Amino acid sequence: MDSLPAGQIGLRVEGCGPPIVLLHCSMSSKGQWRELIESLRDRYRLIAIDLLGYGDSAMPSSCENYSLRDEVRLVESALARELQPGERFHLIGHSYGGMVALQLAQTLPHRLRSLSLFEPISFNLLPARDPDMVMIEAAWHQIEGRWIVGDAHGAARSFVDYWSGAGAFAELRASRQELLASQVPKLLLEFRAVADEPRNVSAYRQIAVPTCLVAGFDSPEPAQRLMSMFAELLPHASCFEVPAGHMAPITHPELVNPIFEEFVRAVDASENSQVIPENWDRQPAIPRFGEMTAVVRGMGWSRAITFGLLGGDEPGAVS
Repeated sequence: MDSLPAGQIGLRVEGCGPPIVLLHCSMSSKGQWRELIESLRDRYRLIAIDLLGYGDSAMPSSCENYSLRDEVRLVESALARELQPGERFHLIGHSYGGMVALQLAQTLPHRLRSLSLFEPISFNLLPARDPDMVMIEAAWHQIEGRWIVGDAHGAARSFVDYWSGAGAFAELRASRQELLASQVPKLLLEFRAVADEPRNVSAYRQIAVPTCLVAGFDSPEPAQRLMSMFAELLPHASCFEVPAGHMAPITHPELVNPIFEEFVRAVDASENSQVIPENWDRQPAIPRFGEMTAVVRGMGWSRAITFGLLGGDEPGAVS
């Protein structure tokens, strides 16, 4: 059922069993997890949360001082209502929701059972003059410039087309275009919040829980580059790719959801078969499933890394 607790937090809570918390991407809402919720609600309790300014959640109370900590407080407030004190949970985040998930993992490390991420946009990790950072900044300057001159639709189009390919915005129905245009102010807040986040690499190295990293073959190069960095930074990461792009959790849930589902089940099976100590950094990573070795095109995942190639027969094929 959908609920709207005090403080204007949008929630969708379904199922019973171990809790899984779901955080959506920019310009989306809890509704993006519909298929995953339907697939897992017989075995898990799914808690999908609207981030600030999306779905049924209110905009940030202070735009001038907005930071990722505001999103973390929103999630913490939702969890305080929906979970028992100290109850542990699985956490899944996509894009900006993945960035929030990483912050939450640092805030509540003792509460996490696992962390699953699809291309978190942690571009604050890139050096200032890095070519990928220059590419991201150019895209965002274009979005901001169109917003400043009053072209909200143009700003939304620039964002959507960057992540989903040229012409993607034009293919959306008019009502969806209107909604996305209205969300541009929050989008700009998010960019500044990520840019202002300290480049604390050591904090990521201390996220010592089983971690699932999923990327798209057709995602923009900076997103793939960041996933490569996280594959090295996060101490217990299993890495997977799907033949789709950055919006695959929405456009290709049939490729992404099975990875999340199998990973969560693998973590649960591991916990049920042995006593798990608090110091995960001394434990081997959760074994990868369906794995094979591949060298993937592009700067991001170009090294020979072990991937679970699910959902396609050929790297780069689009279903």
